[in-house]
Amino acid sequence: MVYILYESSFQGKKILVFDLDGTIVKLKVNWQELKSILNRRYSKIYNESCEFQSISECLSFIVAKDDNEELHNFFDIIKKFEIKKIENNIPIDQTIELIKNKEEFGIDKDAKLAILSLNSRNTIKNSLEQEDILKNFDFIVGREDVRRWKPEPEGLIIIKNHFKVENDEMLYIGDMKKDLITGKNAGIEAYLIDDLIEFVNKKKNSQKNHI
Repeated sequence: MVYILYESSFQGKKILVFDLDGTIVKLKVNWQELKSILNRRYSKIYNESCEFQSISECLSFIVAKDDNEELHNFFDIIKKFEIKKIENNIPIDQTIELIKNKEEFGIDKDAKLAILSLNSRNTIKNSLEQEDILKNFDFIVGREDVRRWKPEPEGLIIIKNHFKVENDEMLYIGDMKKDLITGKNAGIEAYLIDDLIEFVNKKKNSQKNHI
């Protein structure tokens, strides 16, 4: 099911979950270069090709080999690659405005905010600090916190269990079809960032017209 984001979408929601890259900020990362680095390392270590479509797929291959040490080596490579140009992040203004002023957009003042991202925890925290919104978040699930990555629902289930809430009390916002599928797999409403941007812009224009 595809949901359309309205102010009423936030009613009854106790937990709002956000993706990071493409949703809160745009990271300046050459993902293709990173994939090539990981592919070469994988091929060298395991003496087999790893023609993966996504970084998560490559990590899943390592999980299947039960090689926890090498999995953490890959995590470290990804983290260092993500973080090296973090000062060049581009903020997505509408998302940040909603996070900083959630009650103005119909979000309950007691609603908690969380992150579910395929980025490393270090990248997430540094990105949020850079936009002065780390304090707005209560819980973070990054790449190294799960072993079954989006669109698998593990990350959303971890967040749900942490806050002890029901599916219909959560809402997830991301920037890719994969995020919508993750929400569907977890039984949780999910929206694309384009819907949030449109919602915030309409709300701001409405407020201006009433001044």
